Amino acid sequence: MSTDEQAQTPNFEHSGSGHATGSEITVEILRELLDTGAADAYLVLEGGRVRVTSDSGGLVLISREELLDRVGTDPDATEMIEQADLLNTEVRLRGA
Repeated sequence: MSTDEQAQTPNFEHSGSGHATGSEITVEILRELLDTGAADAYLVLEGGRVRVTSDSGGLVLISREELLDRVGTDPDATEMIEQADLLNTEVRLRGA
């Protein structure tokens, strides 16, 4: 795979089920969290994978409510990128 192909390949497969195959938090997974509509939804890291869930199993990274407080109901791309970067930094600092 060329460098260009690698750069275009996402770090997780977005199946719509909230499961990711990697531990990187992306704008797409944050949008999925916002779009769930479930007030009790969380972004968690469990087994080395980031996923959206309504149970709090695993390391809770952020709740839907907290993300809404940070970015509002209609965040722009820059806000979402910043939040993904902040959350990735938190994960690294926790050693996860």
